[in-house]
Amino acid sequence: MLSKTYARHQTQWAAQFAVASELCKRGYEVSFTLGHNTPLADLIAINPNRQATCLIDVKGLGTKNYWQIKKKETTHNLFYILALVPEGMPNQFFIMSQAQVNQFIDEEFERCRPEQKVLGLGKLRLGVRWRDADQPQFRDAWNTLLHSN
Repeated sequence: MLSKTYARHQTQWAAQFAVASELCKRGYEVSFTLGHNTPLADLIAINPNRQATCLIDVKGLGTKNYWQIKKKETTHNLFYILALVPEGMPNQFFIMSQAQVNQFIDEEFERCRPEQKVLGLGKLRLGVRWRDADQPQFRDAWNTLLHSN
């Protein structure tokens, strides 16, 4: 049996490769940003029209759950692709702008109990709930990336 840490690591790698594959099938040129020196994004993608480069932070889950995401400083052309990569089932992808993800994080913070809020935004495990991501405007919204400038 795999340890939880190993399973999370494998899920994240599966998610990154699945997202890269989907982008390549759509004509993007994709590069991985490997290592801990690039905490902003996991992938760099150049859109098929070669008009813009997108930074993509991939968040992977193996089961329908909660994507833990730390709020980041606003960065031009940073997008999040939340990937569900369940074993033995089709992958699912939810594409969001950084502003959309930050809004979900802020909403999660507001839902926190007062004693949790004392810890502050940077200390809590915030992110995007499954039900918030599983919306038609985010599911397979690959065109979101094409409209970046």
